[in-house]
Amino acid sequence: KNSDLGGGSSTMGTLSGGNKEVISIGERCLLGANAGIGISLGNDCTVEAGLYITAGTKVTVLDKLEVNKVVKAIELSGKDAILYFRDSLSGKVCARPNRSEFKLNKVLHDNN
Repeated sequence: KNSDLGGGSSTMGTLSGGNKEVISIGERCLLGANAGIGISLGNDCTVEAGLYITAGTKVTVLDKLEVNKVVKAIELSGKDAILYFRDSLSGKVCARPNRSEFKLNKVLHDNN
């Protein structure tokens, strides 16, 4: 509900690497253009355009409690309010609390 999948984005299915993990996208999420996921997104998550996250992707967690902790993406699967992005200087895949509120453009997403 109220989520958007950008052009060219994709989700991995159980046959393409998810094993028994069912990939789902929560409410108010944005999967950027040409991005992809092999993990589930909880509510209020954003994946930047062009970023592909598989279950085994090493993700550097950037928050006040655990700065620079590296985890496999599967450990973040289904958690709420995460912004996934690639650090443009180091190339690391990072995750931090998502502080912005995503809202669909009602004109573009009117299905009437």
